[in-house]
Amino acid sequence: MVSTTYRDERTAFEEALRILRSNLGVALLDLERPTVIFTSPNPNEGKTSMCSNLAMSFASTGMRVVLVDLDLRHPDVHRLVGAHNEFGVSDVLLNRRSLEESIQYIRLPAPPGQVEQGLYFLSTGPPVANPTELLSSGRMQMLLEGLGKQADLVLLDTPPVLPVADTLVIGRMAAGAVLVTESRHTSIDAVIKAKDLLTRNQTRLLGVVLNKFENPDAPAAFSYGYGYGDHQVDPMGEPTTSTHGPATELPQERGAPSVPRRTDSARIRRPDASTDPDDRFGR
Repeated sequence: MVSTTYRDERTAFEEALRILRSNLGVALLDLERPTVIFTSPNPNEGKTSMCSNLAMSFASTGMRVVLVDLDLRHPDVHRLVGAHNEFGVSDVLLNRRSLEESIQYIRLPAPPGQVEQGLYFLSTGPPVANPTELLSSGRMQMLLEGLGKQADLVLLDTPPVLPVADTLVIGRMAAGAVLVTESRHTSIDAVIKAKDLLTRNQTRLLGVVLNKFENPDAPAAFSYGYGYGDHQVDPMGEPTTSTHGPATELPQERGAPSVPRRTDSARIRRPDASTDPDDRFGR
């Protein structure tokens, strides 16, 4: 498992994220499966940055969050969170590695006197020749069901809807989807087509986010409103490789992969400090 730490940057963007986090939290109250897709009509409309930053925002509240990069064609989440992409989803689905061996841990900063939080991250792993077929497999559904049973929230960054069918096959396995659009870039026609494809595929649309929207009439502290610019928290230092050996795991269906349980006995240890009592998740 890999551990990465972030430097905290308080911006109007983060305030906008908190608003989106609150709204999405309300939508999730009625959902049985805490698994949400973040997608967009077309490439380069901000879905990956939105999904990654929102995952960190939820995790900062103490929620047990798993962030998964399912854009097997153009993986980018690992770059935004400062992690690696040497192995991940494709390895788990092809039975080359277990989930426990593939998942990474992202440390989040905490103000002085407060408990450090973090989230789990599963990258795409090595590229595959048939991403749509792999994502539509029964093992993919088992992976998401296993994650959903062991986490408070699972956020999935998936490919854009219009160019490829990958998100459509994943949509049936998730509780719903958030469609990210870009102000002055995404056409209304593209939004309607993406919405229709999702709903016809029995994917519940939880909401639409307008990205990179600036309101010149709003106070400076809230100039982003519901728009979100190209802000992200920068990684501090290189990822630190560590092993993880949880003493216990949450119950799961037979054959479903597991996420290390958030308990004091489930440690994330550094190779050079395997006995460090402070190096743990959920302490």
